[in-house]
Amino acid sequence: MRVTNRADKALCDVIPGVRRAIYFDAADGSTQLTLGAAEIDPGKEIPVHRHRAGGRYVEEGFFVLEGEGEVRVGDQVSPVRAGSFCVMSPAEGFHSIRNTGDKTLRFVMCFGGTGVEMERKT
Repeated sequence: MRVTNRADKALCDVIPGVRRAIYFDAADGSTQLTLGAAEIDPGKEIPVHRHRAGGRYVEEGFFVLEGEGEVRVGDQVSPVRAGSFCVMSPAEGFHSIRNTGDKTLRFVMCFGGTGVEMERKT
């Protein structure tokens, strides 16, 4: 078992206005799960992407801690706010997350696998 704290690792810029940190992955001793946290500034968006781990696509799930926004998988768009749970499914579907509010959108995320890579839509 391993326990960590949000303060143990700083969130780093992915793109301007979007930050994230991975707290558990293969490098941290996890064998089947990746767990992290992210923040998106008002008006910013994580680019359209999907996730791969070990040659297969994996779902991303997250829980919104603060703020509000919208998630998109393919043509489907749904609002999210503090307290929302979301699973980006199907695993091979391209998706994005956008902050539609006036406060930072903060959430915790997980993936079914380790060594997860982000594949942006071209």
